[in-house]
Amino acid sequence: MLIDSFTVIAQIINFLILVYLLKRFLFNRIIKIMDDREMQITGRIQDAEAAKEEARKELEEQRRIRKELQEKWNEMLAQAKKDAQKKREELVRDARKKIDEEQKNWSEAILKQRTAFLRDLRHLSCEQVCQISRKVLSDLAGEKLENQLIENFLVQLKQLTKKEKADFTRFISKDERKILVNSSFRLNQEKESEIRKTLEDVIGDKVEINFKVSPDLICGIETRTEGKKISWNIENYLDGLEEQLKKAFTEISFQELASKKKKSKGIVYKKYLRDMLPGQAAFLTKEIAPDKFEHDELNHRI
Repeated sequence: MLIDSFTVIAQIINFLILVYLLKRFLFNRIIKIMDDREMQITGRIQDAEAAKEEARKELEEQRRIRKELQEKWNEMLAQAKKDAQKKREELVRDARKKIDEEQKNWSEAILKQRTAFLRDLRHLSCEQVCQISRKVLSDLAGEKLENQLIENFLVQLKQLTKKEKADFTRFISKDERKILVNSSFRLNQEKESEIRKTLEDVIGDKVEINFKVSPDLICGIETRTEGKKISWNIENYLDGLEEQLKKAFTEISFQELASKKKKSKGIVYKKYLRDMLPGQAAFLTKEIAPDKFEHDELNHRI
């Protein structure tokens, strides 16, 4: 097949013209549309990236806020636990304090009841012992209890050793030279004279002797100076009874004692009477400080 040169050249020129025309009237618009589309896509991609970055930042912010809230919640929870523990300790402390106060009040109430019971029992025992002592001594000696008490008191004064006499005399005030004689009953003039004479013999000198009736004494008589006391009475036995009762209160509860009070009183009282009768009394030689009468007791049987 023969190729026509003119035809080939014409086709090339036509093709170039077509390309030029396409480029001038079609390709630029297409390229422009493609560029615009590319720019739109690029803008959307950038917007998407920006939104993604914003979302990432928002997520990080939310995580940070959540972390802060968690930390704050943990802190508040720890503080709440601490406050609850503190409040619990305060409540426990207040409860213990209240219990201690109630226990103290309860103990004081029991102590008052026990003291009242001992006081009542002591008075009852004193009355009964005095009555029995009066009857027993009256039957044995054939005279009143007061006279018997005085006689025994005088005997004990006369039996004082030289050392005891010196100790007794030493406590008599050199300025006032006074001696006080207390008794649970009124002394007649004859008995006062006997006691005065015996005391002057013991002291070896004249002194002023004052007599006084003292209801606090229990069936007894005593003489005292500023720092010395000589007594003959049954009070020490009542003290022994009181000690036994205190021991009983220590060993058993107050409720048990209240329910068995009548029985316990009978047992203790019978034991007390068995130890004391017949005709048992006490002679007390006591050395005490001038401002406080504290003494040791010497017990004797007659």
